[in-house]
Amino acid sequence: MGKGKELTESQKGAILYGHQLGHSCRKIAETVGCGPSAVSACIRRYKTTGSTDTKPRSGRPRLFTTPNCNQLKRLVTKKNNRRKCTREVQALWKEKSGQDASTPTIRRTLHIIGLNNCAARRKPFISPENMVKRLAWAQEHAHWTVQDWKKVLWTDESTFSQFQQSRTSRVWREPSEEWLPACVSATVKHSPSRMFWGCFSAQGLGPIVPLVGSVNGAVHLETIRKHVIPTMKRFFPNGDGIFQEDNAPCHKSKIVAEFRAKKNIRTLKWPAQSPDLNPIENLWDEIKKILRSRKVKPTNLSSLERQVRKAWKSISSEKIENLVESMPRRIQAVINANGGPTKY
Repeated sequence: MGKGKELTESQKGAILYGHQLGHSCRKIAETVGCGPSAVSACIRRYKTTGSTDTKPRSGRPRLFTTPNCNQLKRLVTKKNNRRKCTREVQALWKEKSGQDASTPTIRRTLHIIGLNNCAARRKPFISPENMVKRLAWAQEHAHWTVQDWKKVLWTDESTFSQFQQSRTSRVWREPSEEWLPACVSATVKHSPSRMFWGCFSAQGLGPIVPLVGSVNGAVHLETIRKHVIPTMKRFFPNGDGIFQEDNAPCHKSKIVAEFRAKKNIRTLKWPAQSPDLNPIENLWDEIKKILRSRKVKPTNLSSLERQVRKAWKSISSEKIENLVESMPRRIQAVINANGGPTKY
């Protein structure tokens, strides 16, 4: 290459690639077709300015070069730092690097490197022990087809109140990190205003039943007697239906277990802390969405019950079909997450 001839963009890219591989300047120069001094100058310029452009810059040079950006990303994505605000990240960066960057610069740089301050997804806490059990359960049912899942009667309880409240927190994450345990906001159940029991299967919606007072084993046994058994007979007349419920204490009580065994109710073994595997949770969300969208809000528990029942009946057959067909994807999502939280 003659004196004064500019490197092409492809040559600059090849120089940086060779440098990342650990090649010497002389070897890179022979490969690219330029002098070793040009290679050295290109690498030095990139380390200093973050750019291979030889033209003079307008304004101040960039504070965050590529190595600095990578260092900032590692700092923020540490588990204990993901929930810190921009000002706290600024202080951490100054302590770590000695650079006094402004909060707008920190925020802008984080956006450039793909980290956005997002509301943490609310998900039930999953213990390490239950992650192992969830993964084992998912692997055990990975071969089930949609036709197999169509034989399941999905059941659950959910609480509805007159006044909906939600809490959110924000975390620094990349789009692909949405469901990492460090990036979700753990939730727990709270005291009910009115609890409802409901069920559905691929054959359609079952009954939705308000539960007044505390729900113990005796109350749940009556729910199974009055609602589960008739619904199972209606949906699965051949007797090949499978009853599903979670591991709530009233579901696991001795009298309930004995009653299920006496009535030969085939029950699906269920992993703990796994609402994401139960598609009826999506129906509860749909009902709550409908209630929030209504201009006329429930004024008491009686009107709340009427609105919940009306919303339940409005759920389309297409919605039900899509939820049942989502089961293989839910199973695979748990496997991909090694038993951890999923998007469902």
